[in-house]
Amino acid sequence: MGRNDEERAGRREPVRGEDLPHEGREEDLRGREDLRDEDELRVQRSEEELRTGTREREAGEVRVRKDVRTEREQVRVPKRREEVSVERVPVDEEGTGAEIGDDEVSVPVVEEEVVVDKRPVVKEEIRVRKDVVEDEQVVEEDVRKEEVDVDDQTTTRGKDRETNLDDQTGRGRQHRDPIQHARL
Repeated sequence: MGRNDEERAGRREPVRGEDLPHEGREEDLRGREDLRDEDELRVQRSEEELRTGTREREAGEVRVRKDVRTEREQVRVPKRREEVSVERVPVDEEGTGAEIGDDEVSVPVVEEEVVVDKRPVVKEEIRVRKDVVEDEQVVEEDVRKEEVDVDDQTTTRGKDRETNLDDQTGRGRQHRDPIQHARL
């Protein structure tokens, strides 16, 4: 309850046609039987109500981190190569047309060479998903309520009427004796 509400709650609010607080005015009103609505005393009854809601707050986080690790792999790769063999065979023929001089013959020898190439390949995908889960939490809190009791000790007309306050609104309910009401 705010300060203004607290000040107003137990205090009489000024009514129309009244410039100053009601000093001496009560005596004037007691003797009058024709009271008007503008001469009434008003008291407000208040109570606290619980209002609930939610707000978002960070509850943590999920981190996904990739680290690079190096392993040595062995792969067997079949390859081919040519090998050269030189064989000397004796010849018994007479050389016909054989020339003597420097000569050179070249024979290419071929082998396969292993080539290693590395390229990144996606092997797996990690998916992080957030799901909203609804839950319920019970909260308890003390609330304050004002209660109003009216003790009518006047000796004026209508003394036999009983004034009770409605629990919900705080407004007075007047119960009159039907016989007494008929006499009024």
